[in-house]
Amino acid sequence: MSEPPLQYPGAALRTWSQQEEVFFSEEELHSLVRIADTLFFASLGKEEGAVTRVRVAYHEQGIRGLQEIQEHVLVGGAHGRRRAWEVIPFEPESTITGFSVKALVKLAPAANLPRTSIVVGPHDGQLRIQGLARRVEYTGFYKVEGEDSVFILHAPEPGHLTLSINGIEEFRYEHGSLVPPTHRVYLHDLLFKTESVVRSALMSICKSLVDGNDKPRFLWFTDKEWYISSVVLGLVKQMGTMRHGGLIAILPDSSDIEHARNMGKYRLPLEAGTLLRSRLQEFAASRAGVEELFWSSTRKNASKTEDDSLDEAIDRQFEENDEEELNSLVESIGQLTAVDNALLLGPNLEVVCAGYPIPTQEKEPRVQGEVSQAEKIVVHEAESLKGEPGALYAIEQHGSRHRAAAVFANRYQGGLVFASSQDGPLRCLHRPRGRNEVLLWNVRLSDE
Repeated sequence: MSEPPLQYPGAALRTWSQQEEVFFSEEELHSLVRIADTLFFASLGKEEGAVTRVRVAYHEQGIRGLQEIQEHVLVGGAHGRRRAWEVIPFEPESTITGFSVKALVKLAPAANLPRTSIVVGPHDGQLRIQGLARRVEYTGFYKVEGEDSVFILHAPEPGHLTLSINGIEEFRYEHGSLVPPTHRVYLHDLLFKTESVVRSALMSICKSLVDGNDKPRFLWFTDKEWYISSVVLGLVKQMGTMRHGGLIAILPDSSDIEHARNMGKYRLPLEAGTLLRSRLQEFAASRAGVEELFWSSTRKNASKTEDDSLDEAIDRQFEENDEEELNSLVESIGQLTAVDNALLLGPNLEVVCAGYPIPTQEKEPRVQGEVSQAEKIVVHEAESLKGEPGALYAIEQHGSRHRAAAVFANRYQGGLVFASSQDGPLRCLHRPRGRNEVLLWNVRLSDE
């Protein structure tokens, strides 16, 4: 079977739109083709030694079109609206606004933030750089009016290109040809939705923390499973947004924890390792106390004394401080993923060590029940949150970090690994207990 012919990304985009019968206006398609080719060559350039990784947002109405896009939000118990994009417009006469490879390379560092794009639109019959725009944090709960007219072209690494429409990747170009777009799940869904096998694995790993005797009274507000997912969400998001590349590996139980701790380059003493768990418990207790105060106050007569109001305000302030301390600790621990090798966690969110080198060449299992690394690791891309195995995934297409992630997931059944590349993509790997294959999810941060 012959290989598909090599194409420039603009030509590949035209081919894709015809094959998939994607409707673009002639002006849209012409503009997207030119943006794709320009972005492709810009991705091959460097500024101050850094590779150009940049997103371009295109709208037929340019930056004004982005400014008019509204999204629905909940304000209290009512529905409201807000702008979906925050924009910084440039004057049309600015010297930088000419759309070219050089201009994209020069401006790329200013747009190297999550959810941020260089805005390109038509002006006097030509494409111009019209400013910068940042998408407000995407909730995914409501359809955003008008966002299906926003096209995001992204160069995640040199020579690669993607096109997303309404937040969904529709087109992918790599190594001179079309490839199937990557199916990506939201990190929030992976960690919070009850049908997710990743969430189930996390709650099994943190079972004693979930089943502790200090359960809050009002579980519909202070569910400890929700808190646990929130902490892991924060750690993974911190790793992903740093754009450094890293690994977070979570052991399924404590059977191998001491051996692993001794291998780590940066080991944490026991009291420091349990700090995350302790801070989480303190915050949950504080939150439960505030909510109990709220519910008890509703049972009182309509009038409150000034002392009651003052006490409630003080308690709420303590709760806010506890939340800030917890979030700050999560961010600090997440930054440990910037060092080489993995940040290793144990059961109940114990921070074991950073700089943990996952052995990938081991010939014999060290713990009873482990699979020898001499056997080939089988990785399947998961088709859903429930973990149905899909097509085989060629983990060898990635570097040593992803190979290490696959080895860890295969060796520690029931454990979890989150891997990020320097160019931003996140992946989660997990081998369910009793299964022979490692499952892999391509993960999308909610703020991408």
